[in-house]
Amino acid sequence: MYCMDQLGNAACQLTGESLEGVRRRLGGLDRFDQLVPSASGEQALLEAALVSALGTVDGQTRPFGVREAKPVEEGLVLRLERPADVQSLFGLLPYRTKKSPWRGVRGLTVQMDGARLRFGLRPWAFEASWRSPAPAVWVSGPHGEDLSALLAAHTDQVTASGHVVQWDPLREERGPGRREPVERSLLRRLIVSCSMGSALLRRPRLWDSLTGYVGVRLSTEMADHGLDWLIERQVAGGGFDEERLIEVLEDRIAGCGLRLLDHACGPENCTVRMAPRWSFCRGVLTIRSSRVPAAPAGSIPVPRPLTAVGDDRHVSRPRPAGHGTEPDVLKRSRVVQFLDAPSGGLGRDHLARVAERIAAAWAARGLAVGLLLVEGSSMGLFRDPGRPEWATAAMPKAVSTWTRLRLAPPPGQLWSMTVPNTSDAIGAALQHAHGGFDQVFFIGAYDGWMQEVTSSKWAADLRILVHHARPFQRHIPFPGKTTNTTHTNDGVPLTPAESAVLWRSEHLGRSVCTHPLNGLLLLTESDEAATPDEFDLAVEEQLARYGTPVLGRFPDHGLIMRGHGSSDHPPTVLDPQAKPLDHARMAAAADALHRRLWSELTSTAARQSSPTVIPDVPRFSS
Repeated sequence: MYCMDQLGNAACQLTGESLEGVRRRLGGLDRFDQLVPSASGEQALLEAALVSALGTVDGQTRPFGVREAKPVEEGLVLRLERPADVQSLFGLLPYRTKKSPWRGVRGLTVQMDGARLRFGLRPWAFEASWRSPAPAVWVSGPHGEDLSALLAAHTDQVTASGHVVQWDPLREERGPGRREPVERSLLRRLIVSCSMGSALLRRPRLWDSLTGYVGVRLSTEMADHGLDWLIERQVAGGGFDEERLIEVLEDRIAGCGLRLLDHACGPENCTVRMAPRWSFCRGVLTIRSSRVPAAPAGSIPVPRPLTAVGDDRHVSRPRPAGHGTEPDVLKRSRVVQFLDAPSGGLGRDHLARVAERIAAAWAARGLAVGLLLVEGSSMGLFRDPGRPEWATAAMPKAVSTWTRLRLAPPPGQLWSMTVPNTSDAIGAALQHAHGGFDQVFFIGAYDGWMQEVTSSKWAADLRILVHHARPFQRHIPFPGKTTNTTHTNDGVPLTPAESAVLWRSEHLGRSVCTHPLNGLLLLTESDEAATPDEFDLAVEEQLARYGTPVLGRFPDHGLIMRGHGSSDHPPTVLDPQAKPLDHARMAAAADALHRRLWSELTSTAARQSSPTVIPDVPRFSS
């Protein structure tokens, strides 16, 4: 159900990889929730150090002088456009003088690896992990350029000045006896927000895909909360195209996964500030765009399409007024809230995973689906890891926004948003969702049916109780018997009506919730038959009489682990098929649920004598 052309285009348009190469790389993935993989801590530190040098070079025709940034399993491969860009990296290499302190980035190494340069870090320069390989970045220059000659010339220049080079990894070197001052140690400054610098280096072609690209320069700046990254961007001709820039930087599938802090634009300047989603990254990305004198006619670069934000391959889509990084306005959606039974034991995270898989199936059918999550209670642990000693202030907090969960084949969309547990925040998010999606899943701050009594006026259209699909009880055991009497005759037999009453008493209790339920969704195990037997069907008929009909069954496949390489199987139908998942079962179950929910909405509206006519769903194949 996924489209490899769409996924490949979204990745290569940002990294500069060839389409054939990126398809081979993506073909080896078992999930498509991160098309450009994130670097590990030590790998990100090395990449951040390199991009801090590349971002200060003048005369580059491509952003940071990088033609291609190719993620590989062992690290990153960079192809630079000029010898001057390669030589800028040599300025980071460490050497020891006779009388003065060390110069360069102590712990940085380089050596020839075939025709390419291989940059690395000494083990004592970072907190080594047994799980991760040694960090490495391979650098190649322009076609036909002899990088070994460039490195030899730089080595001769340093030694001729009476200095001792310290960048050969084959030469043993002990770490410093005490840490260098943070003002003199580039690595100590970068480590607090190195993931941001790495994310920028791995997506260099973002900047010249925007309107009127002239050039970018990158620098870092120490702040009270950590280390900030600053990009000075020059634009000629038309507008600043900041909406597409923000949308890519916010995108978690192909972009950097940042969150918008503030955005101020004038006729000549535009400033965008963004913060990371990760608590371990202490830095703010600031993009300052300024207009330069108009270039000669025909020389102003035109914007390039970005599949990750829905651009057409040949013509950039128009931006509707008043809309930035959020989905385009569609018709009014219907909100479906998932709840856990008091004895279900699923939890809100499990409910969110089930909703995401169903939403993915609907998105593959062409629907725009949103998943709205409310923040639960937190103990406040591990909120501020890695705070450097110079950081005296907390990181600024960004406003929650809608972000993509998967790239769905057009016109399908799949978005997610997490909001604080306040009536105003929930109401504003649902109000936007009503106009931005075809369907919306809502997961409250509490997973239980009785605990989730929505205090705001924004009630869901349908409230569904999610529970494991186990056979209904058929006998009451005799006194003293402890065996399972679900399928045995060792006990007092129950009729389907009595079994239904017993099920409701055990799982729903005797209390009445403020908002009534519309039905049940039963989760089946991977190896469990999807069709119930006659007794279970009779019990379901009785449950429907009592106001809790079974609206559908959906295969439950456990956890959805986030992050590169965290799961050995695909979590949704928008990822490659693999065992033990059965995408056909997931799609069929989601289709059947959609038809039942739509009929339930129609009957509910009829019972309430609502004048609103609920239309049929376009673009949905049943």
